[in-house]
Amino acid sequence: MLTADELEALLTQVQPTSPTGLRNKAILKVMAYGGLRVSEVVALTAKDVRRDGGRTVLEIRDGKGGVDRTVPLADHVAESLQAWQAARRELGVGNGHLFCTIRKGKSVHPVATADGLAADQVTTSELTPGEPLTARYLQNLVPRLAEKAGIEKRVTPHVLRHTAATMTLRAVGDVRRVQELLGHADVRTTQIYTHVLAEDVAEAIDQVPDVEAREALASVEVTNDVQAPAARIAAMGPEERAVIAKLLGGDG
Repeated sequence: MLTADELEALLTQVQPTSPTGLRNKAILKVMAYGGLRVSEVVALTAKDVRRDGGRTVLEIRDGKGGVDRTVPLADHVAESLQAWQAARRELGVGNGHLFCTIRKGKSVHPVATADGLAADQVTTSELTPGEPLTARYLQNLVPRLAEKAGIEKRVTPHVLRHTAATMTLRAVGDVRRVQELLGHADVRTTQIYTHVLAEDVAEAIDQVPDVEAREALASVEVTNDVQAPAARIAAMGPEERAVIAKLLGGDG
């Protein structure tokens, strides 16, 4: 996953001063905060964006395993998406695919491999306005921008999905809600992220003062950073607590 600093560096590589920049910024945010798969991003249509209870949501149809789900978007993600939608309308693109090509010509990019971007290999595709972006385009876009941002680790669209899952779990502390966000059919798939909560708990434990150190105790305030992990664990069900206990080496 990406750290907050790495994600910020990645996002700043896209300048929202052109239709292409607006589109790519929205794509990155939808993946990094909404946890969408590449296949789900390229399959989105304009009609899959709607308002629900004052919030912008994405309707994911026929996701992996044929599972439909609704993905709520944070306000800042919705703002980026709305900026792209406005630019999209100005370009005269109809109600087709949400993330589409915007100009004619050819797109030439280095090929993304398991070792990063191949300097001696390029991929070329024809561009026609309004055509859906390809999965290959996104698979090349993300590592290209990460390299430009100076991020040393290998960054792929799936890394952005992991980042969304991890940030959401840290925020809500509920594996089931992250499962719904990601569209996992089985919660056991989502539980790979519970090590994040174990790390939070370990950090909180290190911050708990020694009650015998009276002088130190008098000047120490328990911060929200300490309270938050404990509150999240208290809100967990038995299944999630068992996973955390196992990760921490306890018996439950």
